[in-house]
Amino acid sequence: MTLRLEEEFIKMLKENKNDFYRTAYSYVKNEQQALDVISEATYKGLSSLSKIREEKYMKTWFYRIIINESIALNRKNKKIVYDTLILEGMSENEMDKDEIIDLYNAIDKLPDKYKAIIILKFMKQMKAKEIGDILNINVSTVKVRVKRGIDKLKLIMGGIS
Repeated sequence: MTLRLEEEFIKMLKENKNDFYRTAYSYVKNEQQALDVISEATYKGLSSLSKIREEKYMKTWFYRIIINESIALNRKNKKIVYDTLILEGMSENEMDKDEIIDLYNAIDKLPDKYKAIIILKFMKQMKAKEIGDILNINVSTVKVRVKRGIDKLKLIMGGIS
């Protein structure tokens, strides 16, 4: 591994630390566990930095590590702690805390393949191409899963639109 690649990795971590943390937190719903996910993902990222094919995809590659670590932690713990959360870009006036908790509970009940896409699309405001790159699936699959994920959320939440 080259020193330059390592420096670029560290720079990318610093520039995106809040987004990485929020992504982990959206999965594990606990501050300390989100920090643990980021720590473990950083270790794994540094350990396998030499495997990255193109430097321009480093951020996408690291999101994938964070998502995989978050899912692994959730499976390991099987217990999710919910805090009162406010969706990015929404004020408290737009949604009350009960609605927010209901939404996060519903997202948490989605199968992982839909959960990841819904979180990246609506909470991280990513485009289908970016999501496809992170999850290693094609854009049309992303679009189909967004639609199905939304449909499943509506069912889980009792038909609320």
